[in-house]
Parts: sequence; structure tokens; C-alpha cells
Amino acid sequence: MVNFTRRDVLISSAAAAPLLACPPFAFAAAPAFPARNIQFIIPYAAGGGFDSFVRYVSPVMESYLPNRVSIVPINVTAASGNRGIGQLYRARPDGHTIGIFDIPGMFIQQAIQGNSAYDLAKFSWIGCMGEGERYLVGVGQNSPLKSFADLVALSRQRPVKFSVTGMEGTAAAACVIGTELLGIRRQLITGYKGSADFIVAAIRGDSDAVISATATMLRYAKGGHLRILASFETKTSIPGIPDATALGRPELNDISLERPVAAPPGTPPEIQNILSVALARAESDPKVVAWAKENDIIMRSKTPAETAALIARQRAFFERWRKYLIAA
Repeated sequence: MVNFTRRDVLISSAAAAPLLACPPFAFAAAPAFPARNIQFIIPYAAGGGFDSFVRYVSPVMESYLPNRVSIVPINVTAASGNRGIGQLYRARPDGHTIGIFDIPGMFIQQAIQGNSAYDLAKFSWIGCMGEGERYLVGVGQNSPLKSFADLVALSRQRPVKFSVTGMEGTAAAACVIGTELLGIRRQLITGYKGSADFIVAAIRGDSDAVISATATMLRYAKGGHLRILASFETKTSIPGIPDATALGRPELNDISLERPVAAPPGTPPEIQNILSVALARAESDPKVVAWAKENDIIMRSKTPAETAALIARQRAFFERWRKYLIAA
């Protein structure tokens, strides 16, 4: 049985860290804001990971705003997230509409579909919901593959089958890039609706293995349904499995799932930073910290400038892998 104590320690340490990401701006700079309820666009269906983040954190975030208003989550689905992000891009830049993003999912959408309905560089970034999640490689508990070495050996015989949603999914990109870096031949089994579906597919034996974000994978591993074979972290938070360093591929740590939050382009800096302060304080709130620890999430926000820099780094990284993603 895998021991998860180390990751629990990491989560607790992050929660206890001081609010270094909290920008030093006073609420008095824009006393009229917010003047009414804030719409929080979630560009995916209810019940998923992004939806859960917003619906848990936003009520706490309300209490750290200077005026008493509600933050109202709104699911704007369709077009693999593009509809919701496009709506945010066109919203009035007064801070009363914000949204959560899937990075690198939005890069992948633009690379594959050539979507130019919005420019990610122009959004007014507020912060991030949690630290970026790295990826794990896992197999069903009953799989004959007992170690990462077994996975490599199978790849020498035939392509390894990995279950994914489709190439519009972030986990699919992690699978393509990860297997390229590790020299593992792959066959993508597509058509699953979300992470729960394609992980269960691997548990059921429809695929040989699965690559997905840490928190989701750990839930199945803790339930005894999934065996973790490797981590894309530089230093694994799960004792006893090889990580990016041990595998000789430190670039694996650059593959991450980020959940940045933004307001429309042109939002005034003073409003942008009021929202950033509220988000950062919510993420260090004991209620949110407890929820994060229970779900193996590290809650650590970022300033607007740090978030913009993160987006730029992620864009540059995935641009290097564009041809592989398009060809997959």
C-alpha cells in the first residue's frame, strides 16, 4: 500500500506558508468595487474538477472582498471550454465577471483548432487556484504491470494503450509529451468524457495504463483501485516510485495542470488587485486549507504578475511540443 504521508506534509506546509503571493494593494483604491454580484465563469460542466474548485473557494473569497456581494458560479459549456473563455474575453472589464482557465488546455485548443477568438496574453490575470498539479502514471490494481520497468518492457513489445478523453484534453497532452520524453510507444484510446471515465477505463482493463493529474489519481490509489508506477514530479511526493529525476527526464516536471483566474482584458489594475488579494486570502483560509488537504491539493495563490509569467512559461513549453500534439 502506498504511503501518502509525505504529500500530506507538503500540503500542510504550503497551507501554513505566509501570504507572500498577496499583493500589497489597499482596498481603498477602489471603494465602489464590487458594486454588485460577481459572475465566475466556469467553462466546463458542473461536477468536474474546475467546477469543484470554484464552487468551494468562491464563497470564502466573498468574505475577503471590501463590499458585501456574492460570487455566482456560472457553467458556460461547449466547444471544449472556448465558449466560456470567449464570453469572458468580451465581458465588460469592470471586475464583475471573472473566470477560471485550463492551462495548457487552452493552448492545445488554439494549436489544434486554430482558435483565434481570444488572446490569452491580453487577459487581466488575478491569480491561480492552487499550485499546479503534476502528473502520475498508473495502472489498474489487477494489472500484470507491477512497476514502471514493466511498462517500459511492454512498450518494447507493442505500443502501450493509454485511455484519454481526446486531444482537446490536458491529460492527453501530458500523455503524449510524457511518453515522448520517456521513449514509450503509445496508442491513445479516446472517447472518454472526463478524467473519472478514462481512469476507470484503465482500472477496468480497457487500456494498459493512464496518465492524469496527481489529486485525481491519488483518490483512486487510496481507494485501492489504482497502482501508481511513476511520478512526473522532480521529487516525488509518493515514496517508493520513480520520479522525473530518477527517470532522467527533469522536463517531465514542466508538464503541469494550472488553474489560473482572470478578468477581461483592460480591467483596471486596482480592481484586478482587489480580486487577487481576496483570492489569495481565501486560499489560505482554514476552511479551504482543510478541503485542499483532504483532496491532496496544495493551495498556493500567485500575484497577477506571477500568474502572467506562469502563462508565458507554459505557452513556451507547449509550443515546443505543438507538432506532436497536432499529429497525435
